[in-house]
Amino acid sequence: MAAAFRFLTMKETSTTLDLFSKIKRRIPVVKSIDLSQHAGVLVVLCFVGVYGFLRILSPQNNAAQLSFVEAPANEASEKKPDSSQQLKDPFSGAEHDHAQRLRETSALGMAISLSVMSLNSRTSALPQNVAGISEHLTTSKLWPPGVETRNGVIASEQSIFHIAYRREPFSFEVLAIPRTDHGSQILFRFPLPQSEPNSILYFEAVRDQPIPSALLTTEQLSAAGWKIRHWRGDVLTLNVATLETLREQSSLLGGR
Repeated sequence: MAAAFRFLTMKETSTTLDLFSKIKRRIPVVKSIDLSQHAGVLVVLCFVGVYGFLRILSPQNNAAQLSFVEAPANEASEKKPDSSQQLKDPFSGAEHDHAQRLRETSALGMAISLSVMSLNSRTSALPQNVAGISEHLTTSKLWPPGVETRNGVIASEQSIFHIAYRREPFSFEVLAIPRTDHGSQILFRFPLPQSEPNSILYFEAVRDQPIPSALLTTEQLSAAGWKIRHWRGDVLTLNVATLETLREQSSLLGGR
């Protein structure tokens, strides 16, 4: 028994001595490695190890995420405006068209007055008929802007005009019929009838009203359904100079 114990003890001692001998042989190899040459690799390995350690410890639901969201910044600018939201043209509408037709009709009446007075001052005579008035307006270049005659028809962009003329006693009237179904008929008479201060008297009727006979009296026009209107300078574009010019021409025509 004692011999066996001594044998085991000697075997363990021999094994221990062999282990120390192997370690002693490897130590010089480790010492021979220059760690300064591998400092960069060691730093990288250190960071990778730390990152991996923290990644393992951090919760999975807190992992960083990157997503792309399309922002419709230019959607509003590229969207075309609705036609109903566009600004309305201020120079349009029923009131503007009516005022424009009033100006055209009165301007044509003034042009006829100037033409007749010019012809009378040179020849001491009056035109024979409406054709003579139109011819003199053309030769004198007195047609108002936008009003022209073509194939015997006097018209503008918005109205068709009818002229009634009488030499004795001298008077005439200008009837403007709208080209559309939304306007009304307008009638100016010269010499101008008596009216309220700062206004011009004219007559108005609906679009489908029959054309009246030429040069009816005010009472006859009213009985036929024509309304008496007053073109006021404070309501429509009619300045003092225009009023005075119309009244002056009316008084001169009345003296013929």
